[in-house]
Amino acid sequence: FMFGGSASRYLEGVLLVLARQPFDVGDRIAISDPQNDTSMDGSLTWFVENISLYQTTVRQGATNEVATYSNSSLAHSRIINAARSPKAVTFVYLKFGIDVPYSKVMIFKDVVEKFVKDRPRQFLKIDGFRATSVEADLGYIKYVIILLHVDSWQNIGEVLQAKADVASFCLEVQKKMDMRYVAPPMPIDLSISRRRQLLPGEAAEIGLADFASTTSGEGPARSVFEQEFNGRFPDNRNDDLPPRIPTHVKNDSAGYSSIAAMFAKDLEESGKKKK
Repeated sequence: FMFGGSASRYLEGVLLVLARQPFDVGDRIAISDPQNDTSMDGSLTWFVENISLYQTTVRQGATNEVATYSNSSLAHSRIINAARSPKAVTFVYLKFGIDVPYSKVMIFKDVVEKFVKDRPRQFLKIDGFRATSVEADLGYIKYVIILLHVDSWQNIGEVLQAKADVASFCLEVQKKMDMRYVAPPMPIDLSISRRRQLLPGEAAEIGLADFASTTSGEGPARSVFEQEFNGRFPDNRNDDLPPRIPTHVKNDSAGYSSIAAMFAKDLEESGKKKK
């Protein structure tokens, strides 16, 4: 019973390597949770460096980081094998202003199709060009270009570079045809909202107990604030307090006292100099 769980997991790993054989050395693979969906732009991939009966060593394609998986953990994961996958499909998203004529969009499509056909070493064809959403409030229509590449995701560098070439070309065509979408300016609220009253115990917790007591009445601290703001205080004096600070933030009230003492000393010295 002590070794039952370990033995079963070891057997699962052995069956993965000998029976299922989801990858070979040199394959580019992506490992993920079967319950989560994969990305439409491709998955984070690793090169298989070594395979044993107990573990598999992989290397991250972008950073050359090396990791080790137990074969039993891989048995319950989704394994995407880029080397065994068919030709890569990528998506280029575009936005056209809602006032752009449909005939102009079709001309744009023809220009992009010619660009892709002139590169047979990178693409097989454009697999789709269609609108995906209409955002009338924001003033644009979203389109997608679906590209079928010559290479699989095993050669991810070439695939991504070819996709970037199409995206850059589309941007240049949009500029020349005056089809670039410009987002409308968003309204900005510059009004000053009233500040709320501190909750019971909140002022003491953050070291503002003196501030809370004096600003709500006619104490000396209030007179300083009145001089600073020329006496323009809101009628509702309970809203003059600062916004709530998270309770996990702790400030030492002694720090405020030392700062106040420093300013008082400077004022005293400046008064002596004037005399």
